[in-house]
Amino acid sequence: MAQRAGAPISRGGAATFRGFPRSAPAPRPIALPGDGDHLFRALFEQAADGIVLVDEEGRIVLANERCTELMGYGPDEILGLSLLDTYLPAEREIGRLRLRPLGDRSTLRFERMLLRKDGATLPIDVSTSWLPTGARLSIFHDISARKAAEEARRLEDARLEAELSAVNAALQKILADQETLQAELAYRALHDPLTGLANRAMFQERLDYAFRVSKRGVAVVWMDLDRFKEVNDIFGHEVGDEMLVAVADRLRDVLRESDDIARLGGDEFAVVLPNVVESEAQMIGERILQALTNRDAFRLQVGASLGVAWQPSTDSDRASLVRRADEAMYRAKALGGGVSVLS
Repeated sequence: MAQRAGAPISRGGAATFRGFPRSAPAPRPIALPGDGDHLFRALFEQAADGIVLVDEEGRIVLANERCTELMGYGPDEILGLSLLDTYLPAEREIGRLRLRPLGDRSTLRFERMLLRKDGATLPIDVSTSWLPTGARLSIFHDISARKAAEEARRLEDARLEAELSAVNAALQKILADQETLQAELAYRALHDPLTGLANRAMFQERLDYAFRVSKRGVAVVWMDLDRFKEVNDIFGHEVGDEMLVAVADRLRDVLRESDDIARLGGDEFAVVLPNVVESEAQMIGERILQALTNRDAFRLQVGASLGVAWQPSTDSDRASLVRRADEAMYRAKALGGGVSVLS
């Protein structure tokens, strides 16, 4: 049977080589245990992994068929090839370090990219052992399938993470929208939609609060616009709504920050004045009336009838305070409107 170029020739239990390319000096003979044994040769050639023997200078002196397949070189081309030529250029310095003896360690295992003859790359797992002669025996295991599976798993994990993130974002938006809706519903439940003032329910809450925090007394101003029905009948409800909004704005301008204004319905308004004495409540009522009758404040002249009621904060009869303010307002209307009456 003819020997392949560069194939070992067994002499006295040691493997020698011939047929190396002229450009590379022939390596020194390397002892390979069991080289003369046919079973060893069969296992070597038929191994599922690439097996390569490298001399002290890092040149390949023996390679099985699987190794040539992995590297993409022919049987005659691979012998004498520097193992560093199978490293990526950026990793060759690491490759040089891996070719050095390990001292007390005889085996090194790592993963790297194998640079094939055609320039393609292949991920491999490498197990290298140092022989007593100084040569190195390396086993190359193709891990491209494993790497592909890992990459597929990484991409799948990334996809699932992205989907989870999208679902989480959607849930967060739903929760945020629900909170916004709840806040809006809560606001609407306590505020007049046209003017943004407190409604009747909120007015009652603010009145209760005023009694809790006031030391001098609490007053209520009950107010009804004069001849407002005529404005709606003559100019329409849009102009009427515009007037109601303007009244609300003017009340905000002339009252204290601590005062609470409410629209109770139609053209009826009320104001809670916390922590005041009776004379202060009367003065505030006059100030409101003056602001509303100012011709420059509105497109149309508007008048109002006001009833003012006060009681000490020690008297907790809220219903009585509201009733007296309402009665005072009707007395103001009976006087022809445009006045403020103190209960």
